[in-house]
Amino acid sequence: MTKLRSNNDGFPFTARTDYRQHLQQLVASALPADFELAAANFARSTASSYWLIKKSNAKHSHDWITLRVATHPLWLAHAQQIEILWQHPGDFTELASTIKQALNPVAISDNQFQLSQLDIALLRLLTALERHKLIWFIRMAPAMAASHKAVSFDLKTDFLAAQLYLGDRNNANNLLVPVAVPDFQQRLATFYGRNLLFSQFTKHSLMKLLPTNQWLQPILGELEAPTDWQRLLVAAFGEGFIKVCLKLMDQENDHD
Repeated sequence: MTKLRSNNDGFPFTARTDYRQHLQQLVASALPADFELAAANFARSTASSYWLIKKSNAKHSHDWITLRVATHPLWLAHAQQIEILWQHPGDFTELASTIKQALNPVAISDNQFQLSQLDIALLRLLTALERHKLIWFIRMAPAMAASHKAVSFDLKTDFLAAQLYLGDRNNANNLLVPVAVPDFQQRLATFYGRNLLFSQFTKHSLMKLLPTNQWLQPILGELEAPTDWQRLLVAAFGEGFIKVCLKLMDQENDHD
């Protein structure tokens, strides 16, 4: 289970429904007794799959864990995920035991996370923006962008040094507003490292950051956003930040 492949060119079957159902059943059956599979996300261009796992804690809340199963290492440094490198997708012989070994107490302690009221407010903002065709972009160094994940990207340095924008999901040339709020950008980096956001490359060294809706829908369905979610965002990131978001959503409404 340790030899790696760089892509899924040889694994077209990983997009089939029966393969994904089989993999999901195996992952669910391999979880410890107090863990529950909450959601899955499958990469389009590789054999990678991501699994959102939850478990109840003593505070009558949930701890969440991101499990990644892939043929190649994650390109993100300082991501909060438990990673399993799987040489031969489709060969399920060792996978269940490998998952059980990976979900050991040390790995769980290092990678589990809880979602605060501010986190939930932010997730609600991300989904509200996307409904108005607005998402976040970062402008990467050209060499980093051209590598298309072949070079490690550090969420604590590279991500935070990149220019952040709020723009049109379908056409960055139409709308791309720079936003400089370091604390918010740090939160985006954390969400991205947990697979609550996923990325797509675009022109001019830009990288889209899109909500992983397969995960956010069950999370927000279970953890209802606070009624004062906008006030929480203002207190954390400033009134100017939320005004920019609301203004652009209003503009997009006018275009519809």
